Amino acid sequence: MNTGDAPVYVSLPAKRSLENRYAIYADRIELLCRLPFVTKTLVIKRDELVSIETYKPPVIRTSLFALKLDLADLFEHVGLVRKNGLFKQLRFTPKNPREFVEKVKELWDIA
Repeated sequence: MNTGDAPVYVSLPAKRSLENRYAIYADRIELLCRLPFVTKTLVIKRDELVSIETYKPPVIRTSLFALKLDLADLFEHVGLVRKNGLFKQLRFTPKNPREFVEKVKELWDIA
């Protein structure tokens, strides 16, 4: 992971994302989560990604065990499944979820 490379797409912080920042790079997705007193960046590498789709709220309609990084229960959101990690399913709300998913699929050539 090269810290000097620039993101291909960035979803800027917004109220619906609880001021989190989500970015797509050529080889990974970075989910910068700001919690009280803690800032954590989750990195999903290209080869760890199983699937990515948009979903309508609430999250419980489609997954009982997904980790919600923001207000995904209230807005259309991105659902991501990865191979590794304690929580294999992540749900988050970029500013434009459909555009975020389309960009990942286009960049990483996912059908």
